[in-house]
Amino acid sequence: MGWNDELSARSARLRDALKDDQEFMNQESALPLWVKNLMAMQLDSVANHPAGSRWYASQALAAGATEEQLVEAIELLYKFAGRPAAATAAAAFDAGG
Repeated sequence: MGWNDELSARSARLRDALKDDQEFMNQESALPLWVKNLMAMQLDSVANHPAGSRWYASQALAAGATEEQLVEAIELLYKFAGRPAAATAAAAFDAGG
């Protein structure tokens, strides 16, 4: 059971909020899915959440982002959030988990 399942089982408000987040992230809008996921990867990196960074990077690639775009998103992250965030984003390339 993942963290979101644990919270959803304990709070209807959190369950609904997490469901809304998931629906937003999984639908095309003004931003293509791959862009949304690259942005989420950057935000999780700033928050020092390597597992989330890795997951969003994989979702971006699955939605059509290229590795070159992933690298550029990390370069942009580095310019605005610094070395610690870029180091967390490097988890995007860790296929091990």
